[in-house]
Amino acid sequence: MKPSVPPLLGIRVLDLARLLPGNVCSWLLAQLGAEIIKIEDPHGGDYGRWFPPRIGETSAFFQSVNRGKRSIILDLKHEPGRQALHRLVASADVLLEGFRPGVMARLGCGYEELRLRNPRLIYCALSGWGQEGPYAQRSAHDLNYIAAAGLADHEDGQSHPPPTGQMADVGGAYLGAAGILAALLRRERDDAGSFVDISLAEAALPFALIGWVEALARPQTMRAPRRLSGGLAAYASYRARCGRIVTLSALEAKFWRRFALAVGREDWLLVDHSEASRQDDLREELRALFASKTAAEWETLLGPADCCFEVAAERAAPQEHPQHHAREMLGIAADDAPWLRSPIHLRGTPPQPDLQQPAPRYGADTRAVLEEAGYSEAEVADLLASGAAVQLGNTPHTQ
Repeated sequence: MKPSVPPLLGIRVLDLARLLPGNVCSWLLAQLGAEIIKIEDPHGGDYGRWFPPRIGETSAFFQSVNRGKRSIILDLKHEPGRQALHRLVASADVLLEGFRPGVMARLGCGYEELRLRNPRLIYCALSGWGQEGPYAQRSAHDLNYIAAAGLADHEDGQSHPPPTGQMADVGGAYLGAAGILAALLRRERDDAGSFVDISLAEAALPFALIGWVEALARPQTMRAPRRLSGGLAAYASYRARCGRIVTLSALEAKFWRRFALAVGREDWLLVDHSEASRQDDLREELRALFASKTAAEWETLLGPADCCFEVAAERAAPQEHPQHHAREMLGIAADDAPWLRSPIHLRGTPPQPDLQQPAPRYGADTRAVLEEAGYSEAEVADLLASGAAVQLGNTPHTQ
């Protein structure tokens, strides 16, 4: 099949967002072919750049999701910097920002101001709680958002963040990308821009859906363990003899039957494995069973049994999982920085950009991007001299 044109080729995104949600959102768009211009402030820029661990001077995380993007530095607190953003917006398709509601408007760069410059602009605001409501201006992080969704209410009584990573932050990034794509599609029909309002707190809600529905449907057992988060012994993680974690999710009767037959426990088929009264005893039996063999031995036995069994990848080695390796989902680039391929696969379309491209150096593209926007060399020189724009290399700039 002849490679097709990337679906977002020719789409220009001005990315003012920072940290995990913004970086992942624009990364998804970049891998669909969009041109991403990171617009960073002159006081360190996207502070996701400097988070440990670092490879060289830049965060390993930042390098993994910013390949192929460009970086410019504008000071939106100065009028020439704001004018420069307005000028860039004139030729942009999307603006992505992650500030609290009202910040961009106070700078004279909100949606209502920018749409006058470009009526076809897709403006996506990634905020913690959304643009309206009593919590709109409240500070929070991922743990707070999942708490508001009911996902931090642990049945075991332990007060610890869930081990599943930043659900609201990454979920919000995916929703931001979906909202932008929907707005671009609608623009093809009506030739008008849109304001896309994405709340990270709301992005956590679908992850809570099963537990919420269970609690509503069975209020008399509201404190009972949720079936898919510790309630069922057949849907749980166990430790193998070698210390590795293995997982079993034999929810359906057919998968439980295959598992029981594979391990020689036909007696487990005589009663319902999902019966609530059986869970404690069954969990202890499964714990002892899995502790009797190494993870490799369990993979050899249960992998072919097709019973929803999987050895947990070690945190530093998901790229070694046979499926991820075969589909080239993760890897290490020539500069020793990790890369991650977008999980959106469009057959016949290679990922964009080249995964060997480096992440942009902080402020390295300021001059080039401004000149592309129509600024003369003299105008660029004036902006740089005023401090409203900064051309840098790869180290933080502070005043």
